[in-house]
Amino acid sequence: MKSTQKSNKINRQIVGVLGFIVLSSLIVVCILTSIFLGDYYNYEKRKDLEEVFKIISERCEEGTLYGEEYGVDNLALFDRHAVSVMVTEADGDPLVASNVNTNILNEQLNHTLLSDDGTTKLLKSTHNYRIVSQVIPSVDDSFLLLIGVLPDSNIVFIQATTSAMEESIHITNRFFLFMVVLDSVIAIFVGKFLISIFTRPLFDLISITKRISNFDFDATYHPQLIYNEMDDLGEHVNEMSITLKRAIDQLQAANESLKHDLELKDETEKMRKEFVSNVSHELKTPIALIQGYAEGLQEGIMEDEVSRQIYLDIIIDEANKMNRLVREMLILNQLEAGQMDLDLVDFNLTEMIDSVVDSNRINFEAQNITYSFINKAECYVKADEFLVEQVFTNFISNAIHYVMNENIITVRYDFMKRGKVRISVFNSGNNIAKKDIKHIWEKFYKADKARSREYGGSGIGLSVVKATMDLLHEKFGVENLPNGVEFWFELSLSKDTKIKENS
Repeated sequence: MKSTQKSNKINRQIVGVLGFIVLSSLIVVCILTSIFLGDYYNYEKRKDLEEVFKIISERCEEGTLYGEEYGVDNLALFDRHAVSVMVTEADGDPLVASNVNTNILNEQLNHTLLSDDGTTKLLKSTHNYRIVSQVIPSVDDSFLLLIGVLPDSNIVFIQATTSAMEESIHITNRFFLFMVVLDSVIAIFVGKFLISIFTRPLFDLISITKRISNFDFDATYHPQLIYNEMDDLGEHVNEMSITLKRAIDQLQAANESLKHDLELKDETEKMRKEFVSNVSHELKTPIALIQGYAEGLQEGIMEDEVSRQIYLDIIIDEANKMNRLVREMLILNQLEAGQMDLDLVDFNLTEMIDSVVDSNRINFEAQNITYSFINKAECYVKADEFLVEQVFTNFISNAIHYVMNENIITVRYDFMKRGKVRISVFNSGNNIAKKDIKHIWEKFYKADKARSREYGGSGIGLSVVKATMDLLHEKFGVENLPNGVEFWFELSLSKDTKIKENS
């Protein structure tokens, strides 16, 4: 509604200016006509008088002026120039006359020649003729008169009435006044229509720029059929819209990048603080135990050899936990920083699993764990053998320390259709709470903190698994089963491996 009001306002302003110009021009024409038209008419009539005198003089010399046979031509000449003419001899007898009363012309001629009452004004005088203006009060009329002598010494009297001219001026002024009113009305309606056509692109541009100001860059100006400067402006508005959109998109992208960097910085700072806190927490207990037992040995609290050996075993055990924590942190740091170079080779996965299991056989026996390897076969995979061994070792360590109930640990192969083998490590025990499953791969996250401390878990073993599998671009995961928990990871089979696949 507001835009329409503005549109009507500018249209009214333009129409008003146009109407004022037209009206002013016509009024000026009326004024100039009333002032100068009379003089101009007198000037033209004087030229007519001189032209008629010239033609009559020529006809006089050619011998085609006098006689009835030349009367028609003479009358045509007089009527064409709207003058009354009389040619007389020196004694006053008329030889040639127009269709007027010659007595009246004679009287006027005598009045002009003999009267000195101020009613006659000389306008022009030459060797052959004089032109005067004359006002005759008795008839309330004014005239232009030419009195001259022809080459044969006859007198010519040419008369033009000027009162008709004055009436014509009044009629002309009234006509102009009427035309002023009519033309103003027509100019207003026609101008309003035409101006609305010419200003339509302007209002389109106003609408487009308003949409652009509201970040709507889909608005586009379409040029008119007849191209002009307004279309040139519209094209520049389109270019401005495209440039502005590109700049805003770049600014938004930069803002998003900055926002991401700030979030990453905050997250990194948060992780750093958590890492320092967790490492401090993990190292605090073993350091305290080592320090305590070492001071006890130093002070000789335990005198017998057996007690001293127990103290030494505890110190060594805590030192091993610290060593394992530091080693896993170094490996995790290298993996997350992308500083771990992959050594992809074909190796016997089954032999590696058997080796890890054998190294943990004493733990199986100590906890009466029943171990089995399902679907065991000679299996070659292409991967980094050291990193795969770290993954499997972490899964076995988890299984040993969390096994419960039937004390069962099972390793299983599943050969997939896409040239993969899935290695699963199952242990009978309590399921992992749903709220903990998505966090167990995070550094220092422990679903069961009491048991982790009991067996000396660092809380970063599964983080190492995640970082390793991400680096190898392989899948991994964990599932709660009715009687326990199963961790799994996948590896790519070596090209030379010939095993019947199953899913």
